[in-house]
Amino acid sequence: MVLSRPLLRSWFILAGIIGGFLLLQPFLVYTGIISWVNNLTAQLLAGVLWLLGAGGAAQGTHVRSELFSLEIVAECTAVLPVVIFLGAVWATPATARSRWGALLWGLPAIVLFNLFRLLSLIYIGHLAPRWIESVHLLVWQPLVILFSVGLWLWWAERLRKAL
Repeated sequence: MVLSRPLLRSWFILAGIIGGFLLLQPFLVYTGIISWVNNLTAQLLAGVLWLLGAGGAAQGTHVRSELFSLEIVAECTAVLPVVIFLGAVWATPATARSRWGALLWGLPAIVLFNLFRLLSLIYIGHLAPRWIESVHLLVWQPLVILFSVGLWLWWAERLRKAL
């Protein structure tokens, strides 16, 4: 199989963005950016719980509610799915306007999906605590990644049809 130049370029961009993020992680931890994102995720989840009447409150990265409590760590945030989506969008041959448009709706969609995931884990922890670890690791983690890839595929297909 012969790889075309544009295809190789796309793979290098995708690998560069994801690899660059992985290399930058120690810097992001050191500067407190990861901590800030963890706290923001906890605040958003607590706000959703409060709106749903479950008494949500966040103290740092700890989210407490009348139903269940959990701690938000870096892997609980939407950062990695966002980086994957961003890398895939930027690796796709498209206009800058189209790429920025995809990021404008894609990033909030991934964050909302992740909040739904965390909210479901609160309810699973309340209703079926023995299942929370399995659902968290075996169901939700892959689904969040698949969601970000699926959003990119949907955008790329719409982009292809527009050409």
